[in-house]
Amino acid sequence: MSAAQEPSQLPSCSPRVKRYFGVFPCFVLAAVKAFANPNLAADPELELSLLASGVREGMEMTIASDGRVFIAERPGKVKLFSPDKPAQLIELIDLKSDTRCEAGLIGIALDPNFDQNHWIYLQHTVAVEDDRTQYEHRLGRFVYKDGKIDPSSEKVLLKIRADSIKRIHEAGSIAFGPDGLLYLSVGDNQIRSEYLYSCKTSANSNDLRGKILRIRPTKEGGYEIPKGNLFPPGTPKTRPEIYIMGLRNPFRIHVDHKTGWLLWGENGPPNNWVPGTKLDKKTIPLGYDEFNLAKGPGFHGYPLVIADQQPFTHYDQETKKGGPVIDPKVPLNLHKGNTGIRELPPAQPPLIWYEGNQKEFPELGGGGESAIAGPIFRKKATYSKKLGLPDRFDGCWLIGEYARGWVKAVKLDDKGEIEGIRSVLPTLRLGKPTNLKIGPKGRLHVLYYTKDDKGALVRLENKGVTEGAIASGLVMGLESPPRQLKKSKEAWAGYQLMSKSDCLNCHQWTRTFVAPPYFQIAERYKTDPAAAETLTQKVLKGGVGVWGQIPMLPHPQHSAKQARAMVDTILYLNQLKNKK
Repeated sequence: MSAAQEPSQLPSCSPRVKRYFGVFPCFVLAAVKAFANPNLAADPELELSLLASGVREGMEMTIASDGRVFIAERPGKVKLFSPDKPAQLIELIDLKSDTRCEAGLIGIALDPNFDQNHWIYLQHTVAVEDDRTQYEHRLGRFVYKDGKIDPSSEKVLLKIRADSIKRIHEAGSIAFGPDGLLYLSVGDNQIRSEYLYSCKTSANSNDLRGKILRIRPTKEGGYEIPKGNLFPPGTPKTRPEIYIMGLRNPFRIHVDHKTGWLLWGENGPPNNWVPGTKLDKKTIPLGYDEFNLAKGPGFHGYPLVIADQQPFTHYDQETKKGGPVIDPKVPLNLHKGNTGIRELPPAQPPLIWYEGNQKEFPELGGGGESAIAGPIFRKKATYSKKLGLPDRFDGCWLIGEYARGWVKAVKLDDKGEIEGIRSVLPTLRLGKPTNLKIGPKGRLHVLYYTKDDKGALVRLENKGVTEGAIASGLVMGLESPPRQLKKSKEAWAGYQLMSKSDCLNCHQWTRTFVAPPYFQIAERYKTDPAAAETLTQKVLKGGVGVWGQIPMLPHPQHSAKQARAMVDTILYLNQLKNKK
């Protein structure tokens, strides 16, 4: 239930961001509001149109030259949205993927020559026969023919074995560069309970997990190693497929076709995450998420270094003793489970790093963290002047936040340095955007996630020329607050705090979303005299296990007074005669 910082606490621009709003006059007035409250309207010329609903756990999409959108759903289905069949989703294949933990159908991309060869690449998970402790991620190339994806046409390019017991982080995003090279993100396949576990995967040069791989697919269905990866073929204790290493969960990736820059969002650990150790929590870096831009191969730190080169401390899991602090310039992987090289390349810093109580980049607001990378918008002559994003977005990296529900534009200069950050879609809570792509007419598509079948595909349009239904909270499956709340000044004030927060990204009023509905919470604590204080502390400190295993993150950016006001609004629901 983490809220954005109050306007009085939030500076108009981060000292780490060069101002660029003078270059784009239409940004200026909106910029101050966007920084003061990331959820206020920032671009009155743009609006969302709903293309299709009924997406179940949409992970990634890929867009054809004619505007058709292919969507990968985690349970294993690929669905098609076609502009000539509005509001419909057509099933193309059902792989019935292994969906244990965070596995499944997790990535999709069309071949650069799709119009000619009809090849489509899927990153999907299959069970390992006779071994329930593992599953296998497969990068497969399929043929799209006669309106279906032919399952018998699969050519398996790459297999990655992963552990399946209580694991998280599988990533799986697929992207092609301007030179036809294929990039594949792979999560660290982490176990929650072991500090520095990812030294065996992310920081292990001999393991493909916790990496972004770069290969050149062959016509026969295999792949070649291109020049310029992190480790040349034949280097002892390394894998030549590795382009970027030291990653936790590079959930979505993009390659800029003008510069060749590789872009990704990195989902970081929780704050003070040192379970089962005797390490001083004050010496451990906070759990930053990151937005990264790489111009070449490299080691990006995790789990040895995070954010702006903040080091972790080595730890011996057997002796339960801490070791030396990592040197970002000469990071050493001393973990006993490391099968790769000991001395790693220097750790590379991210472009943006942030956590719940945001200070470095206040433009991002506050709340939970889950970075979603989108593309850099490059204006093309083939884009529609009427429908495409305005010219002022040229050179902007479009990024999303799964936990906070926003999409923002990061203006980059020719060297990839930040000139400014502004809101793009702040007027409507997307809830959980998982993928951002630019279509053939220059419009931004956003894939919206839910665990049921209420996800959606939406598109950013110039106001007045939308081709789909205008998206709204109701269309997106999000509920409006009960009208009776306005009868109580205190309850409505509490709701206003909640509306500026990421509360509604997890909780709805009457139906279960990611977390239980507010009316159900109010009913559960109806007769508990300590409920207000209990829930206030839950908001501030977080918790897990009361309603299931989905954790509620701590929110130290809230004052106790703010947290109590929001809790009082929830408990006030017991006084309402109906839920409308």
